[in-house]
Amino acid sequence: MKRSRAEALRRELDKIRKAAEKKLPQKLEPPPDDPVEFAEKWFGIKATEYQRKLARAFMKPYLTIVVRWCRQSGKSFFIAILLIWYALKHPNIEIGIVGPSLRQAKLYIQRINGLLSKIPSGYYEKPFRKTMARFPNGALIQAFPNNPETIRGHTLHVVCWTEMNFTPDDLDMYDAISYAMATTNGIFIGESTPWTQNHLFHRMTTDDEAYPPSEVFRSHVSWKDAVRPKGPLDPEFIERKKRETASDPTRWQRELEAEWAEDEDLYFPLDLASKCIGTEKNIGQDLEYIPEELIFTSAIS
Repeated sequence: MKRSRAEALRRELDKIRKAAEKKLPQKLEPPPDDPVEFAEKWFGIKATEYQRKLARAFMKPYLTIVVRWCRQSGKSFFIAILLIWYALKHPNIEIGIVGPSLRQAKLYIQRINGLLSKIPSGYYEKPFRKTMARFPNGALIQAFPNNPETIRGHTLHVVCWTEMNFTPDDLDMYDAISYAMATTNGIFIGESTPWTQNHLFHRMTTDDEAYPPSEVFRSHVSWKDAVRPKGPLDPEFIERKKRETASDPTRWQRELEAEWAEDEDLYFPLDLASKCIGTEKNIGQDLEYIPEELIFTSAIS
């Protein structure tokens, strides 16, 4: 009788011990020093050759990285992995994400949150937020609206400017970003498919004097570099898009060749169209969706 009681007590104590062990802080494996290895081991992503080159550039000595890739070539997805890797490897740093609107910057955070959900929760802080991702080591990834004033005052270590070529007020935004990284020797990533040549993004890819290749890493990826087995693009999709854009070759050039092409049939030039994008800076909020009642009220007043 005593023996059975002792065994029952041992079993109960064993349950308590195991439950306590589960509540203890997880012993976390440090991320690999190589972001390509990090992508494969942690997320099961085998980097393409052009993604490997981007990862090497991101590890420095380049502080300015210009990414001109075609649609669906994996640029924002892989850059999101690089930002997570950098945040995990560098405590107490702040990474900024900007774009034509806050909505597009928030899409990066959404992608980052989706990736983080695939790894142990001890590597990031919960709950997930729409505009930022926090890490236990004090690192922060934050989305900013398209307004230079919101960046001033921050000290940033990395900035990712998504859809850079589509962003109005490019010079004001870049000045704010530059000064935010003045004391950190931070890394700037400008990524986009081509839109207009009258823009800082175009100048960064073509002006060797202002942006010398020894200091600026330029990555250009067309559909030829990203089609299977080299990348994720489906060959059947490419053939279908060729037929669909046969009557509008400028779309093909911009979206899949990742080359600049001004449409001669347009009444307004592309750079003027870009300047008409509503942002927090010029209308007080990013123009994503304005309720009808607000439009009519504003018109009446």
